[in-house]
Amino acid sequence: MTRARGTALVGMEWIGGTAFVLLASSPAAAQTATFANIDAPADVTVIAARGAPRSVAESAVPVDVIGGDTIRQASPAGDLGQALEQLVPSVNFPRQSNSGVGDAVRAAQLRGLSPDQLLVLVNGKRYHTTSTLALDSTIGRGTAPVDLATLPTGAIARVDVLRDGAGAQYGSDAIAGVIDLGLDRRASGAIADLSYGSNLTAPGAIGRRLRDGATVQAALELGTGLGDGFLTVGGDWSHQQGTDRAGYDRGGYYLSNGSATDPRNTRLLGRRLFKLGDPAASGFHLWYNAETSVAPGLTLYGFGIAQVRRALGSNFFRWPVIVDGDGDDYLPVAQPGGTAGFRPVSVIHDRDGSGTLGLRGAVGGWRVDGSVTYGANAIDDDLRESVNYSLGAASPTRFHLTSLRSDQLVGDLDLTRDYEVGLAVPLTVSGGIELRQERWRAGPGDPASYAVGPLADPAMLGLQPGAQAGPGLTPEDARRVARSVAAGYVETSTEPLPGITVDLAARAERYSDAGAALAGKAAWRAALGHGVALRGSVSNSFRAPALAQRGLSSTTLGFGAGGQLRRIATLAVDSPAARALGAAPLRAERSLNLSGGIVAAPAGGLRLTLDLFQIQVRRRLTLSERFDLTALDEAARAALGLERYDAINFFTNAVDLRTRGIEATGEQRLALGAARLTLSAGYSYAASAIRRVAAPPPQLAAHGISGALVGLEEANTLDGAAPRDKLILGAELGREPWSAMLRATRFGAVTHQFDFGAGDTPSQRFAARWSLDAEWSFSLSPRLRLAVGGINLADAYPAPSGDAINGAGNLAYDPLSPIGVNGRYLYARGRIAF
Repeated sequence: MTRARGTALVGMEWIGGTAFVLLASSPAAAQTATFANIDAPADVTVIAARGAPRSVAESAVPVDVIGGDTIRQASPAGDLGQALEQLVPSVNFPRQSNSGVGDAVRAAQLRGLSPDQLLVLVNGKRYHTTSTLALDSTIGRGTAPVDLATLPTGAIARVDVLRDGAGAQYGSDAIAGVIDLGLDRRASGAIADLSYGSNLTAPGAIGRRLRDGATVQAALELGTGLGDGFLTVGGDWSHQQGTDRAGYDRGGYYLSNGSATDPRNTRLLGRRLFKLGDPAASGFHLWYNAETSVAPGLTLYGFGIAQVRRALGSNFFRWPVIVDGDGDDYLPVAQPGGTAGFRPVSVIHDRDGSGTLGLRGAVGGWRVDGSVTYGANAIDDDLRESVNYSLGAASPTRFHLTSLRSDQLVGDLDLTRDYEVGLAVPLTVSGGIELRQERWRAGPGDPASYAVGPLADPAMLGLQPGAQAGPGLTPEDARRVARSVAAGYVETSTEPLPGITVDLAARAERYSDAGAALAGKAAWRAALGHGVALRGSVSNSFRAPALAQRGLSSTTLGFGAGGQLRRIATLAVDSPAARALGAAPLRAERSLNLSGGIVAAPAGGLRLTLDLFQIQVRRRLTLSERFDLTALDEAARAALGLERYDAINFFTNAVDLRTRGIEATGEQRLALGAARLTLSAGYSYAASAIRRVAAPPPQLAAHGISGALVGLEEANTLDGAAPRDKLILGAELGREPWSAMLRATRFGAVTHQFDFGAGDTPSQRFAARWSLDAEWSFSLSPRLRLAVGGINLADAYPAPSGDAINGAGNLAYDPLSPIGVNGRYLYARGRIAF
């Protein structure tokens, strides 16, 4: 397990640009002619086929449609990713801990694939990704996905989850599928929400009762008419205390090269020195959604979201007395913790904004939609309670490690038209173009964060340079990269025979840095009668490398031989050192998606689906193995410009991956007198297997560096770190003025593999676990509703981490267990309508 090194954004001009878009796009239609799903009934979607509204049961590919109230019920703390994980069996939401920036950025997986292979839309428009790379996460390692924490759950009217490859329809990143979030469209009145919750838990590995994670959230939404349209504005504020499930130290001083004999280290035995769990975080969202007619048949629309969040990520504890070549030395008393040691805290400042302005209407029989969308993410990564050992007593205790920024500007033009051909056969034709400009840059940290101080000299003490839990990004590693994208697509939907629908799509896309890509898709559905239908699809998709994957140079600390921390450099693929070691320019990932299934509605209120799928990804982009440099002499390292590092890695298109799975859902709605009962079940299984790994470039061996291009840990990230299966069973019973919900979720088993070097490669299998959730709500009046509930009421935990991976007892639980490490969460919430 490694510590995430800082990456944040440089500059603040994005605030002005985002604010301009948010203000300029005032009156707006939340949905385009292509994505009119907000106005559609709850079980109707258009995400599967542009311009062809269909019920979920009539779709040729699997789609889940979830209402906003259901989303908020599933995540009382306002965490969109957690809500989707609770409601959609195919969604996994890993909660990284002890990884700096990774503690704050929250991404989701679909069908067991990487988080960056899932495309996220807001009101049908492409949403931007985060600016940082998850270099020290286990699941989604090395990716720059969409950070779901930047999206306000209180703004969501519905979520459509398309579980099928959709590169031919929506472009890059849609290998696993698409999530489309529809914002609320309130034309009058107001709603205020207030919730409070806390973890009340007794983790067995710690042997004590804990109360932490206190979270409060307040939200307000207002609506008014805007001509013949609407203007909806809202905002929320939240504060989360954070949680800690660290164990008791049993001699972990070796983790930071600490002396095993000095009493200043050994006196810390038996204490809780680490922090393992959710970060302390606070922040707010502001959003709006609007539309109005500006001429007969012409609608102006716009929407925007802004978010500011501050999170405190955790890093490994540093023991006060370290070992060096000339004997023992310890941290000066003037530094944080003095002779008591210290635990660096990552301070993540995350600022995010997006806005869309568009026009839609009818022109010559075509439904036309044109829009411009701008989105940006900025992260400043700072450290406190840290030190640069090599500067000695002159070292500051606070550091700025790096500033990251990414933004994208998208222009879309979509056209749709309905025809009747032959003997009244319906035909819907859609087409359009998209132009996109993307930028990413990384700025340097302050000089003390990367300085090589006088005490780093082997003739002195040989102490480690750079800030602990850093170091900061050097000016030499600061980068700016950009690219332009042009795309065009065409899509048709038809019903050539009664009960048979066919959807066809094709898309051409060209990246200025990654070349051209062609994608196609064919999907069909055939009704067999008696409420039964068959459906299937075949498609190919692609994912262009993220700009951050192209440009990032970074340094992290990770476990090495004997469990000690070592400095690992992630090299930009176009850097002189990476080229000298055989790194090649990054190419787009390519996928082939196959799916087939059956849909049945054999009786009133009963709906069943079963789908099988296979996804083959070629040239999967991944981080290489961490190549050990310790066997190279100083002259060889210096020739490569790597004299400060113990190991290096870089991005590579090294893997071909195959994922096979099955998904099943069922729902039964019943009337019990005046009460309503809904029973539901969902199951997903997705197993990934590595089909090919490229041979390491010969330049590595020529420099005396051995090892496979993809090692044990990275292979585990691809095919074993995420749970293969999940089962969700639910029941909802309601009779005004009350309602009750009960949900049981079984998270499948996972195996996590580690490689500490020198043949130390432990692994552990974590068995499946059940989580029981419940909520009871009651209307005190037509305008006021209260609810109480709990997540993981049985207080289930994963199996404790074994001695081989628990860091001498400090990491009591694996931070990436599917059920999480927080235990029971109880909450109360209220909503009042004006």
